[in-house]
Amino acid sequence: MGMDIAVFANHKIDFSTSDKNITAKTIKVVLDNLTINNLYEIKTQIRSYYDWEGYNDEIRNDWYKKIDNWAGNEWNYYMDDDWENSIKINFHGPFNLNISFTNNIIQFYDPGYRYFTFFGMDKKYRVEWRKYYYQVISQFGGCFALYLPDQGEVATEFTEKIWDYDTDLDLIIKGLIEKYGENKIGIDDFPVDENDSVDPPYYFIDYFEGLK
Repeated sequence: MGMDIAVFANHKIDFSTSDKNITAKTIKVVLDNLTINNLYEIKTQIRSYYDWEGYNDEIRNDWYKKIDNWAGNEWNYYMDDDWENSIKINFHGPFNLNISFTNNIIQFYDPGYRYFTFFGMDKKYRVEWRKYYYQVISQFGGCFALYLPDQGEVATEFTEKIWDYDTDLDLIIKGLIEKYGENKIGIDDFPVDENDSVDPPYYFIDYFEGLK
Protein backbone atom coordinates (compact mmCIF):
# COMPACT_ATOMS: atom_id res chain seq x y z
CA MET A 1 0.00 0.00 0.00
CA GLY A 2 1.48 3.35 -1.05
CA MET A 3 1.60 6.61 0.84
CA ASP A 4 -0.86 9.31 -0.17
CA ILE A 5 -0.16 13.00 0.27
CA ALA A 6 -1.82 14.92 3.11
CA VAL A 7 -2.05 18.67 2.53
CA PHE A 8 -2.51 20.98 5.52
CA ALA A 9 -2.42 24.77 5.88
CA ASN A 10 -2.61 27.42 8.57
CA HIS A 11 -5.36 30.05 8.85
CA LYS A 12 -6.65 32.92 10.99
CA ILE A 13 -10.32 31.96 11.09
CA ASP A 14 -12.08 32.75 14.38
CA PHE A 15 -13.28 29.45 15.85
CA SER A 16 -14.01 30.93 19.28
CA THR A 17 -17.78 31.22 18.84
CA SER A 18 -19.77 28.46 20.52
CA ASP A 19 -22.08 28.21 17.50
CA LYS A 20 -19.84 26.67 14.85
CA ASN A 21 -22.59 27.08 12.26
CA ILE A 22 -21.80 30.79 12.35
CA THR A 23 -18.15 29.97 11.63
CA ALA A 24 -19.18 27.59 8.83
CA LYS A 25 -21.44 30.18 7.20
CA THR A 26 -18.64 32.77 7.36
CA ILE A 27 -16.27 30.36 5.61
CA LYS A 28 -18.94 29.49 3.04
CA VAL A 29 -19.41 33.15 2.07
CA VAL A 30 -15.67 33.49 1.43
CA LEU A 31 -15.50 30.29 -0.64
CA ASP A 32 -18.65 31.06 -2.63
CA ASN A 33 -17.21 34.45 -3.57
CA LEU A 34 -13.71 33.19 -4.32
CA THR A 35 -12.76 33.25 -7.99
CA ILE A 36 -10.27 30.44 -8.52
CA ASN A 37 -8.23 31.76 -11.42
CA ASN A 38 -7.04 28.37 -12.64
CA LEU A 39 -10.28 26.44 -12.11
CA TYR A 40 -10.22 25.14 -15.71
CA GLU A 41 -6.76 23.62 -15.16
CA ILE A 42 -7.91 22.05 -11.90
CA LYS A 43 -11.00 20.69 -13.63
CA THR A 44 -8.81 19.07 -16.27
CA GLN A 45 -6.66 17.38 -13.65
CA ILE A 46 -9.64 16.13 -11.65
CA ARG A 47 -11.10 14.73 -14.85
CA SER A 48 -7.85 12.88 -15.47
CA TYR A 49 -8.31 10.96 -12.19
CA TYR A 50 -10.85 8.83 -13.96
CA ASP A 51 -8.56 7.96 -16.86
CA TRP A 52 -7.01 5.36 -14.56
CA GLU A 53 -7.67 1.82 -15.76
CA GLY A 54 -9.10 0.89 -12.36
CA TYR A 55 -12.35 2.68 -13.24
CA ASN A 56 -14.75 0.87 -15.54
CA ASP A 57 -16.30 2.77 -18.44
CA GLU A 58 -19.63 3.31 -16.69
CA ILE A 59 -18.06 4.95 -13.63
CA ARG A 60 -15.60 6.91 -15.76
CA ASN A 61 -18.26 8.26 -18.12
CA ASP A 62 -20.57 9.10 -15.22
CA TRP A 63 -17.84 11.21 -13.60
CA TYR A 64 -16.87 12.84 -16.89
CA LYS A 65 -20.50 13.89 -17.32
CA LYS A 66 -20.73 15.28 -13.77
CA ILE A 67 -17.52 17.25 -14.12
CA ASP A 68 -18.24 18.57 -17.61
CA ASN A 69 -21.75 19.69 -16.67
CA TRP A 70 -20.81 21.26 -13.35
CA ALA A 71 -22.17 24.78 -13.04
CA GLY A 72 -21.70 27.48 -10.45
CA ASN A 73 -19.23 28.04 -7.66
CA GLU A 74 -21.26 27.13 -4.59
CA TRP A 75 -19.60 25.33 -1.68
CA ASN A 76 -21.77 23.22 0.62
CA TYR A 77 -20.78 21.96 4.04
CA TYR A 78 -21.56 19.56 6.83
CA MET A 79 -20.38 19.55 10.44
CA ASP A 80 -18.36 16.67 11.81
CA ASP A 81 -18.47 16.80 15.60
CA ASP A 82 -17.36 13.21 16.12
CA TRP A 83 -13.92 14.43 17.17
CA GLU A 84 -12.42 14.31 20.63
CA ASN A 85 -10.74 17.69 20.51
CA SER A 86 -12.34 19.77 17.78
CA ILE A 87 -15.17 20.38 15.35
CA LYS A 88 -14.40 19.75 11.70
CA ILE A 89 -16.32 21.66 9.02
CA ASN A 90 -16.19 19.83 5.69
CA PHE A 91 -16.82 21.67 2.43
CA HIS A 92 -17.29 20.35 -1.08
CA GLY A 93 -17.40 22.65 -4.10
CA PRO A 94 -16.82 22.76 -7.86
CA PHE A 95 -16.03 19.35 -9.40
CA ASN A 96 -16.41 17.92 -5.89
CA LEU A 97 -13.29 19.62 -4.56
CA ASN A 98 -13.05 18.93 -0.82
CA ILE A 99 -11.63 21.10 1.96
CA SER A 100 -12.06 20.86 5.74
CA PHE A 101 -11.52 23.44 8.47
CA THR A 102 -10.76 22.97 12.17
CA ASN A 103 -9.60 25.32 14.88
CA ASN A 104 -5.96 24.97 13.79
CA ILE A 105 -5.87 23.73 10.22
CA ILE A 106 -7.21 23.73 6.72
CA GLN A 107 -6.93 20.34 5.02
CA PHE A 108 -7.16 19.85 1.25
CA TYR A 109 -8.23 16.43 -0.01
CA ASP A 110 -7.30 17.09 -3.63
CA PRO A 111 -5.35 15.91 -5.49
CA GLY A 112 -5.79 12.31 -4.38
CA TYR A 113 -2.22 11.49 -5.37
CA ARG A 114 0.50 9.37 -3.90
CA TYR A 115 3.15 11.30 -2.00
CA PHE A 116 5.80 10.25 -4.54
CA THR A 117 3.51 11.21 -7.43
CA PHE A 118 3.01 14.77 -6.18
CA PHE A 119 6.74 15.48 -5.98
CA GLY A 120 7.55 13.50 -9.12
CA MET A 121 4.94 14.92 -11.49
CA ASP A 122 5.71 17.49 -14.14
CA LYS A 123 6.10 20.92 -12.57
CA LYS A 124 3.36 22.42 -14.77
CA TYR A 125 0.75 20.15 -13.15
CA ARG A 126 1.97 20.57 -9.58
CA VAL A 127 2.06 24.34 -9.90
CA GLU A 128 -1.67 24.40 -10.72
CA TRP A 129 -2.46 22.66 -7.44
CA ARG A 130 -0.14 25.01 -5.60
CA LYS A 131 -1.92 28.01 -7.17
CA TYR A 132 -5.24 26.59 -6.02
CA TYR A 133 -3.98 26.06 -2.47
CA TYR A 134 -2.52 29.55 -2.30
CA GLN A 135 -5.72 31.21 -3.51
CA VAL A 136 -7.77 29.48 -0.80
CA ILE A 137 -5.23 29.73 2.03
CA SER A 138 -4.53 33.43 1.50
CA GLN A 139 -8.26 34.21 1.71
CA PHE A 140 -8.27 32.87 5.26
CA GLY A 141 -5.11 34.58 6.50
CA GLY A 142 -2.79 31.60 6.05
CA CYS A 143 0.66 31.74 4.48
CA PHE A 144 1.86 28.17 3.92
CA ALA A 145 0.91 24.59 3.09
CA LEU A 146 2.49 21.60 4.78
CA TYR A 147 2.83 18.42 2.70
CA LEU A 148 3.11 15.15 4.64
CA PRO A 149 2.78 11.45 3.85
CA ASP A 150 -0.30 9.77 5.29
CA GLN A 151 1.52 6.56 6.23
CA GLY A 152 4.89 5.47 7.53
CA GLU A 153 7.23 6.87 10.15
CA VAL A 154 6.45 10.54 9.53
CA ALA A 155 2.71 9.94 9.54
CA THR A 156 2.81 7.96 12.78
CA GLU A 157 4.70 10.68 14.63
CA PHE A 158 3.33 13.84 12.99
CA THR A 159 0.46 13.49 10.50
CA GLU A 160 -1.67 11.48 12.89
CA LYS A 161 -1.19 14.08 15.63
CA ILE A 162 -2.81 16.65 13.34
CA TRP A 163 -5.74 14.36 12.58
CA ASP A 164 -6.24 13.03 16.09
CA TYR A 165 -5.56 16.12 18.19
CA ASP A 166 -5.89 19.10 15.82
CA THR A 167 -2.30 19.94 16.76
CA ASP A 168 -1.08 23.44 15.90
CA LEU A 169 0.97 23.27 12.71
CA ASP A 170 3.74 25.43 14.16
CA LEU A 171 4.35 22.74 16.79
CA ILE A 172 4.31 20.04 14.11
CA ILE A 173 6.81 21.96 11.99
CA LYS A 174 9.08 22.52 14.98
CA GLY A 175 9.13 18.77 15.60
CA LEU A 176 9.75 17.96 11.94
CA ILE A 177 12.70 20.35 11.75
CA GLU A 178 14.18 18.99 14.97
CA LYS A 179 13.99 15.43 13.66
CA TYR A 180 14.66 15.79 9.94
CA GLY A 181 16.28 19.20 9.52
CA GLU A 182 15.07 22.12 7.45
CA ASN A 183 13.99 21.86 3.83
CA LYS A 184 16.92 23.01 1.74
CA ILE A 185 15.75 21.79 -1.67
CA GLY A 186 13.13 23.61 -3.76
CA ILE A 187 9.84 21.87 -4.43
CA ASP A 188 10.76 21.35 -8.08
CA ASP A 189 14.34 20.23 -7.43
CA PHE A 190 14.20 16.93 -5.56
CA PRO A 191 16.63 14.40 -7.03
CA VAL A 192 15.57 11.55 -9.31
CA ASP A 193 17.05 8.06 -8.98
CA GLU A 194 18.22 5.68 -11.72
CA ASN A 195 14.62 4.55 -12.28
CA ASP A 196 13.44 8.13 -12.88
CA SER A 197 11.63 8.08 -9.54
CA VAL A 198 11.81 11.16 -7.36
CA ASP A 199 13.38 10.99 -3.91
CA PRO A 200 10.73 12.92 -1.94
CA PRO A 201 11.31 14.82 1.31
CA TYR A 202 10.15 13.66 4.72
CA TYR A 203 7.95 16.76 4.66
CA PHE A 204 7.73 20.02 2.76
CA ILE A 205 6.59 23.49 3.80
CA ASP A 206 5.36 25.46 0.79
CA TYR A 207 5.45 29.25 1.15
CA PHE A 208 4.40 29.62 -2.49
CA GLU A 209 7.49 31.42 -3.69
CA GLY A 210 7.03 32.51 -7.27
CA LEU A 211 3.23 32.25 -7.13
CA LYS A 212 2.30 35.32 -5.08
